[in-house]
Amino acid sequence: MVNVRSVALVLLATAAPLRQVLAKREAINCRFLENPMKMTLNLCICQPCHMCEFHFSHFGCGLIDYPELDESDGSDVTIEQPILDLDKWFLTRDEITAARGGFPRNDLQVYSTGNHITTFSATNEYFHSVYVDLSTTGVDDRIFLTGWSVADVPFEPQIDPTGSYSGFETIFASAVERGANFNALVWNNVLESQQNVQVRDFINGLPPSPNGGKALFIFDDRLSSSASAHHQKSVVIHRKDTQLVAYLGGVDLTYDRWDTSKHNNIALRKRAGIQKGNNGWCDAHLRIEGPAARDVAANFLGRWNSKTLPSQDRMDYIMDFDNPPYDPLPPLPPTPADIDSENQGQHNVQIVRTFSCLYKNYEFAPNGEVTLFHARIKAIRNAKNFIYIEDQYFVLVPELLDELLAVLPQLQRIIVVVPRPETQAALAGYEKYMFDNVVPIQKRYPNKFQFYATKESRAIYVHTKLVIIDDVYLSIGSGNWNRRSMTSDSEIGANIVDDEVTVNGDGLLVTKLALDFRLRKFSEHTGVSYNDLKKMKFIDAANKFDDSAVDPLTTIEHLELIEKPYFATYASDVVRQQIDSQDVCFPPAGVMAARSTPQTQTTTA
Repeated sequence: MVNVRSVALVLLATAAPLRQVLAKREAINCRFLENPMKMTLNLCICQPCHMCEFHFSHFGCGLIDYPELDESDGSDVTIEQPILDLDKWFLTRDEITAARGGFPRNDLQVYSTGNHITTFSATNEYFHSVYVDLSTTGVDDRIFLTGWSVADVPFEPQIDPTGSYSGFETIFASAVERGANFNALVWNNVLESQQNVQVRDFINGLPPSPNGGKALFIFDDRLSSSASAHHQKSVVIHRKDTQLVAYLGGVDLTYDRWDTSKHNNIALRKRAGIQKGNNGWCDAHLRIEGPAARDVAANFLGRWNSKTLPSQDRMDYIMDFDNPPYDPLPPLPPTPADIDSENQGQHNVQIVRTFSCLYKNYEFAPNGEVTLFHARIKAIRNAKNFIYIEDQYFVLVPELLDELLAVLPQLQRIIVVVPRPETQAALAGYEKYMFDNVVPIQKRYPNKFQFYATKESRAIYVHTKLVIIDDVYLSIGSGNWNRRSMTSDSEIGANIVDDEVTVNGDGLLVTKLALDFRLRKFSEHTGVSYNDLKKMKFIDAANKFDDSAVDPLTTIEHLELIEKPYFATYASDVVRQQIDSQDVCFPPAGVMAARSTPQTQTTTA
């Protein structure tokens, strides 16, 4: 058997001297590859190969001395007072126009004030809230839904596991019976066609109510290519002459989604017929009461009232995605001023979206819209202390990577929580694209970058689309950290800056909503109580992730990515375009025209 240390001697001539490690946090575990065959195949003896090399001075493995390597763990970084001015966080009117290929966005506000936002850090909270709102609809109320997928699942499985009164179909049938009108736009989802067709047939089979209620479910395929998707997830409830409420985020009303923050509901999820492929679900959603809800409604009406009819080709007929005839819907009436003033909240909201510029029949966005993308870039540039990202993908989007690398020198940490790349994601190339995104960050700031997945043994899926910056800026929506969500798939999100400020553990003025959501997410993943986290400085709370990663009772563990031979299959952008399409039609403008200098030309180790 080949001795590891003997193999190491072969590389002595090229070994680099050991760097003095100044960091208190050492994120990369450099160690010998135990298998000589892997050493030969990978042309390295220390793993992970893109980060580690043999150091002759101590006859062991250590970090590669990359020219731009900064081993600070952020504890030496002086924290700054975050930006509280919402106008510096939100896109301006001109920046929105630039993100729409020069077309103004007249159907939605630039941003709105006076909203009341309720956030849901666990999906059961969302299912309960939307169930309560839907169950109290009545005559002439209007309900709009957009979705990637739906299914007849119970919204309250802990007390109604059969869905006898809280199942999707029963909820909407009851609303129609009471006199509400329900309209749904759901993507032609081939992957989950059976359950969607079942719900479509049920909804469209509902008879008009004696109270005037009607329902209509439409499949929508108006996209730039067959590889794109309608990914928006929203529910709007307009009560006649009174309240307007909207929900949006990462949660579809379908299988697998319902879970609690403890993720200990496997038996219940199975008994209620919710569980399909995962033992638990991480996500984020929110409820809007106020003028921003009108923007979410306008988004739905713009899609519904488009002159181009969806699902018109032969494949739609074969897949049973063809639609019944339907009519345009009227706009919502103005909200009475007295009601609006009574419900004045303290949350400022900018609704951001993605619509592909390559699809030419969006009357509401003739040149597409990438405000979600541009808003994210603008927000990253404002970061002073930290960025927390919880995302289903976190794969290479060069523009976003450049902004992270540009801002990292001044930050204490970037924390990222993702799902472990599964077989399906790996076969689609997403493991490779995640590797391409993570490696440039690790090569420069290995100890400031915290990277986790849920524990493989727990089988909890991370589906969240969340960004929190400096306990001030909160971004929740349907858009993933990938190219298709930024430029191709239809997406909708809400970026929020709170008027109500508080003091965080570092003694900085921050917004109450963003801090609260960050603490709830940190508690979910670390197992540390909300109140204990609230007392901690941010960097101490961030370090709890490392403690939790080795605790068998928590949800997370360190995620180490390694370069694999099959990555070469996905090296071509032609291949990636079929999987993670990037739809670009115009030269950089607005926020994109002022991009940070690219930090890296190649992203593969």
